[in-house]
Amino acid sequence: MELTTTLMISTVIISVCALLHLHGAYQDRKWLFYVFKPVTTLAITALCWYLAPELNDYVWLILLGLLLSTMGDIFLMLPKDRFIPGLLSFLVAHIAYIIAFSMNLELSYSWALILPLTLIGMVYLTILWPSLAAMKAPVFVYMSIIVIMAWISGERYFSLDSTASFYAFIGALVFLCSDATLAFDRFKKQFHSAYGVIIVSYYLAQYFIALSVI
Repeated sequence: MELTTTLMISTVIISVCALLHLHGAYQDRKWLFYVFKPVTTLAITALCWYLAPELNDYVWLILLGLLLSTMGDIFLMLPKDRFIPGLLSFLVAHIAYIIAFSMNLELSYSWALILPLTLIGMVYLTILWPSLAAMKAPVFVYMSIIVIMAWISGERYFSLDSTASFYAFIGALVFLCSDATLAFDRFKKQFHSAYGVIIVSYYLAQYFIALSVI
């Protein structure tokens, strides 16, 4: 089967799984909710594995990040919310992505990337800070790591200027938006469409990061 055809079919399967999970979330269909949240991430992981021309260190790190994210998915959806284990799973996943994105890369420390990303992180933390209570330190560390991931992915794209590095950069930026929405909904103010925004952006982020192995 041609790569383009496989990618199209896989994208449809991933989209259907994500929609079934969202349907379960909003219509209180618990089995759909619990089954298709990790299944969607695992489908993205399988696509990543298939797309990789070779199983090099970069690919293994991306696969590790996706599997750790699947663990995070499971922790966060359990009836008794395991937020800290979920946060740790995603934190280590982001570190795996950072290591992957920094491979064979000479950092330029471009202020065009560092300054806006740092400002975004600082402004967002300022908004959330009064509502974080005992979660101040974990959220600060997590936000710092995901901002670093976005920065490193940007450095990779502007250095390599390849389609794969572009996918990684887009994925990291969308991940930042997804986690920012999650934090706002959890700690500041809940809104009805939040979960849909979080999940759609989350799966898009993982999808684009998976595509970066091509």
